[in-house]
Amino acid sequence: MIGIFGGTFDPPHWGHVKLAQSFIELLRLDELLWLPAGQPWQKSTHITSADMRFELTLAAVDDLKTLLFDTDNKTHVGVSRIELDRQGPSYTIDTAKELRQLYGPKQSIVWLMGADTYQNMPTWNDWQHLPDYLHLAVASRRLSPSVTTANIDPDHPQTIHEMISIFDQKITADVAELRNAPSGKVFFDEHFHVDLSSTYLRNQLNERASRSELAESLSPQVLDYIQLRQLYQPPNPKNP
Repeated sequence: MIGIFGGTFDPPHWGHVKLAQSFIELLRLDELLWLPAGQPWQKSTHITSADMRFELTLAAVDDLKTLLFDTDNKTHVGVSRIELDRQGPSYTIDTAKELRQLYGPKQSIVWLMGADTYQNMPTWNDWQHLPDYLHLAVASRRLSPSVTTANIDPDHPQTIHEMISIFDQKITADVAELRNAPSGKVFFDEHFHVDLSSTYLRNQLNERASRSELAESLSPQVLDYIQLRQLYQPPNPKNP
């Protein structure tokens, strides 16, 4: 089974690393590809360059490999440039189709995400058809949008009801169902939740938070890369 972990990764943080590690262990992934977005059309135009985010993602993957080193896990972990090298906006549905062509009709592929990403999914282009090409796996201890167990976010009530109507029959708690089919299932890990925000971290970096403060949110090689290149720093004040 191949896991795909997409995101802007501006910057990648401990929450991303821990989510990836959790799904590697829970789903027993054979391979995990981090997939930084090329042109995230829903994001502000003031995002870090694609190449810089690619380098940051490589650093995060190295930190993940360090966590996995002392375990018996044999998952191959890498970074894909599929969206970075494709022209135009980064639509997940296009990436899902490309991944299906790349791996063939029988390979189990699962797209990994946090709860915030899942709840935002109805704003994506052609989101209803993502399970036609891959599985979805959502990390959240507070969200399980099935008809009987849904925790309705008061900020997204209509959105969640729409998702329930489309995805309810696709939800499974059985990892074997993901492994034994190429696509079509929605899986929730209700024991893991990410509470970190890249926006919050960029603000911390802009305010020149201490390394010890940043180390609570950023993995070592990512933090080294950011500080070496002075990313997310405020502009130098003009000389009087």
